[in-house]
Amino acid sequence: MKKFLCAIVLALFCWAACAQDVIVLRNADEIQSKVLLVGIEDITYKKWDNQEGPSYQIAKKDVLFIMYANGTKEVFNQVVPEQGAKSPTKRKVDVDSVRFNAYMDVGCIFTKGEAGPMMNVTLGFRLNDGIFIGVQSGIDALFGTPASGSAGFDMASFPLMFDFRGFFPAKNRSFRPYVEFALGANFLSRLGKPLYYEGVAYDFPTMTIFRLHGGLGFEFKRATMTAGYALYHLMKKNNIHCGYVKVGIRIGKLK
Repeated sequence: MKKFLCAIVLALFCWAACAQDVIVLRNADEIQSKVLLVGIEDITYKKWDNQEGPSYQIAKKDVLFIMYANGTKEVFNQVVPEQGAKSPTKRKVDVDSVRFNAYMDVGCIFTKGEAGPMMNVTLGFRLNDGIFIGVQSGIDALFGTPASGSAGFDMASFPLMFDFRGFFPAKNRSFRPYVEFALGANFLSRLGKPLYYEGVAYDFPTMTIFRLHGGLGFEFKRATMTAGYALYHLMKKNNIHCGYVKVGIRIGKLK
């Protein structure tokens, strides 16, 4: 009889030792516990050796699996994202990021034999951190010199062009290099004398078929500097190839 009672006590002791939940962490640590609740982000439990004591919580993302007292096993394969973490989504155009911007530029336009001042204003929108589109207009002039043999070449130009500026990615957002491209029409007017260019006389008013600008520059905070190439295509099939350098200022916010 005594042997039978000892066997029952031993069996009860073994059952009590095994009737606990084991929480296995991802770092291989084990917690002997009584699991109370498995929530969306946390697991609530009591320590096995102090079940009358306080309840504890552990982040579900830190748990590899739970081995329950009844022998079942619950494995957590996916890490639960932290609260506030955003799941990856496809990039969409953020309407709120579109901002009105304006550029005011002054500089110099020149050829081998002519040179003159230029001033233009560009109104448009910064679609995001890297793209600006707008409309550009203003005035510039080319004056010939006796040394170049084009002393009679004095003209004023009034461009109307679509302007694009693409900004290169940069860690320092205060300094942003960009590429500029503009294309549109160009209205000409002579200054005083009749206009002759490469032996061809031009009557006024006249308009070029198109005008093209392409250049590289940088934006430092609100200040800008651009250097590039400009092409005037005249209606009598003469082309004027120019270089230009200009500095300016940006008006408007980026975000």
